[in-house]
Amino acid sequence: MDRRPQYLALFVLSVVIASSLYMSWAADTGLGELVVDRYEITGDSGRQVHFMVYRPRDSSYPGPMPVILTTHGVAGSKAGMYSFNIELARRNFTVVSVDLPGHGDSPEAFVIDDIDGMAQDCYSALRYVQTTFPNVDNETYGMLTHSLGFQVALVMSEYPIAPSAYAAVGYLEEMGLDLVDETPGNLLIALGEFDEMITAEMALESLRRMTGDETAEAGVTYGSFENQTAYRLDLAPTDHVFEAIDGTIVGATCDWMVRAVQGGTSWNSTIAPTDQVYTGKTIAMATGVFALLVSTIPLLIILQDAIPSKLKPRKLERYTEPASILKTLITSSIIGAAIITFFTIGSASAFHLENMGIFWPNSMFMIGIVIFFILSVIGIPLILVIANGKENLINSFKSIGIDRTNLKPFGFDLLKSALIASIGIAWLIGWMALGGTPEMMRSWVIFSMVRYPVGVRVQNIAALFLVAIPYFVMDAAWIREFIISKREWTGGKNNTKNQILSFAARLAAAGSLAVVVVSLSTLMGFIAGEMVLLGLLLLLYMIISTLTTILISWTSVQFDNPWPAIMLSAFMLAWILISSVPLI
Repeated sequence: MDRRPQYLALFVLSVVIASSLYMSWAADTGLGELVVDRYEITGDSGRQVHFMVYRPRDSSYPGPMPVILTTHGVAGSKAGMYSFNIELARRNFTVVSVDLPGHGDSPEAFVIDDIDGMAQDCYSALRYVQTTFPNVDNETYGMLTHSLGFQVALVMSEYPIAPSAYAAVGYLEEMGLDLVDETPGNLLIALGEFDEMITAEMALESLRRMTGDETAEAGVTYGSFENQTAYRLDLAPTDHVFEAIDGTIVGATCDWMVRAVQGGTSWNSTIAPTDQVYTGKTIAMATGVFALLVSTIPLLIILQDAIPSKLKPRKLERYTEPASILKTLITSSIIGAAIITFFTIGSASAFHLENMGIFWPNSMFMIGIVIFFILSVIGIPLILVIANGKENLINSFKSIGIDRTNLKPFGFDLLKSALIASIGIAWLIGWMALGGTPEMMRSWVIFSMVRYPVGVRVQNIAALFLVAIPYFVMDAAWIREFIISKREWTGGKNNTKNQILSFAARLAAAGSLAVVVVSLSTLMGFIAGEMVLLGLLLLLYMIISTLTTILISWTSVQFDNPWPAIMLSAFMLAWILISSVPLI
């Protein structure tokens, strides 16, 4: 078979990935204007503290440069604060961006209510830079936070050397007022109008209470920077997760920090708030990660074709009879809705189990994902039996090689499939390594959405990978029973249409129910940080499951054996989920 289209696709996707890596690096360095370095120190608490420092390559600032300390929220990282880090450094700040425990490169455990410990880590990184870097102000600094980071800022407001200004993105006042006697001054609240954590009305009430002005409105600065009494609320048309890359919010926070920390007439001579280069990294991450994941499809097809015949898994016969398109659509829709139901049950269980100290593997909410996998492995076969009978279910398992009367060849198939999948895994990790591993401590910062796995995260990915494989086996059973059954597969319009409609039915049902679950949880008042994290995980699952379904289907059509795709899909899902949540 002519594989030139697959080679061309892989080449084009590789060019897109490489270009995205370069674009991401170029944006991180402010198009050559900035120097970016990564550091690891032992903080005053005895814990490892990982942070990045962004600073101008050539600064015209008249005097020691003030510092801005940036801290992220739950499931964030220092790299994820890139928009603020880049733009503030371009405006004559030395920016120190810290990984909270369990996030980013930090190997420490994350304890959500250990705000004092997080503040100590951030303060250690701040003082390291202030006392060891030349031409840096050793006292004056501002603090820019996202979500949970504001609680850290509140604790640091009572430190001997406290911030002189604050920018709270995704303001969480209801989770932090008990930490201090009063809310500090020179505070900007930058909020998305659709923030799931706090409404614009609640933020406006906070502004009016802080200023003592019952008529205070968003978009107006109240009080005085010189007297440490300045307050302001800025709103942007975004939600909690995307606040950190919203241009309106980034511009507002940069303007605030220049006025509040540098003071004087600095804002007259600095770069305009709307002059932003960080968006190049946003584009690079979206296109680069998408291209990297999609590249596994032509790669797997090329590998299965190029590997010697004796190392290839068997071509498996299709035993199931094709179902009607109506039955296929209904069953696919039910499975899509059931998967979101299982995800919700697993997530709710994780709330209680992790509060009781029960978790495995040790990443936040991963026990909920494990429960989701278990429920899916039980529930999907039940749906298939009800929809199409027990005999067809048995035949669908035979169609993916699971046959009690023929286990030895199946064992060899698994080994051969593992070889092919391992090359695909090496392909993914290899691209990540080009961005710089934490041990190398290079200044390259590429994709903040996925990370090169190190330390305990490797163990967590391995554990979740093994648990995910049975889930994708059930996915393959559905595909082999309803999508690629015992029919002449010619790639004709009817077969292609049926396959697309089946995918669309499952995705539509899952997506619709996911929106309902997230909306209801918000309406019922479940607006804690954990709910936003679960919403993010649900979004990631929807994206990855769509890709993996295509991967398994395509390779099944091409080679009549889905196992290399099953294994690679399990790794991708485990890798991305573990990259997105903190260690606990």
